[in-house]
Amino acid sequence: MTTMEKKSLPKVPEDANGEATVSPLKAVKITNTEGQLAAYGPFFLEYALMSEYNLLRKQRLPGLYVLPSEKSPLHWFGVLFIRQGIYQEGVFKFELSIPENYPDGDCPSLRFTPPIFHPMIDPDTGVLEVKKTFSKWRRGSNHIWQVLLFARRVFYKIDTTEPLNPEAADLYENDLELFKSRVHECVLSLKEHLYDPVSTDDQHAIVFSPWEEELHRSVHFSIINRKQEDT
Repeated sequence: MTTMEKKSLPKVPEDANGEATVSPLKAVKITNTEGQLAAYGPFFLEYALMSEYNLLRKQRLPGLYVLPSEKSPLHWFGVLFIRQGIYQEGVFKFELSIPENYPDGDCPSLRFTPPIFHPMIDPDTGVLEVKKTFSKWRRGSNHIWQVLLFARRVFYKIDTTEPLNPEAADLYENDLELFKSRVHECVLSLKEHLYDPVSTDDQHAIVFSPWEEELHRSVHFSIINRKQEDT
């Protein structure tokens, strides 16, 4: 009768100086771990984030585009296209920040850049209120795509309880027409500044450029043809 060899993690690779190498997440602190597991922590986190991004892609959330930062997988860039409702024609850029101890820490935070006139968005920082919905982040049950789905839904189903922007909440409840007018002004203002330079040198930051016939026409046709082939 043969005995099964106990499986164990492979030895952490070493560099030329005999020191354990670190993953691309070398800047991430790993807490509550000891010994060899501490060296593997960054790798596990990296795979967890890759898995989360693949889950997001499978959801195919309408009007939502996200790209992880070139510099850190804990920072994602995104943009939302709102196609109907009070915020129709809105093009809203945002940044998602993931805790260093993910998935055992707090909920990822989401900040719109620049801020949007909305009861659940801080008018100064652009931070979206997500803690009320994800008060306790549950590993295995909660996922990043759910936070992004929530960010999309707030523009279709407006909640005014415990607002981060009391003025917007008050207008929505007591003067809907004025609220719609302020939203329309916000949407137009953001569209006017859509082509402004971004404030980061990150190569994965989402940047818009004006339409150039020679440059964009072929790409436009290829996207349209691909959609027709998929239907």
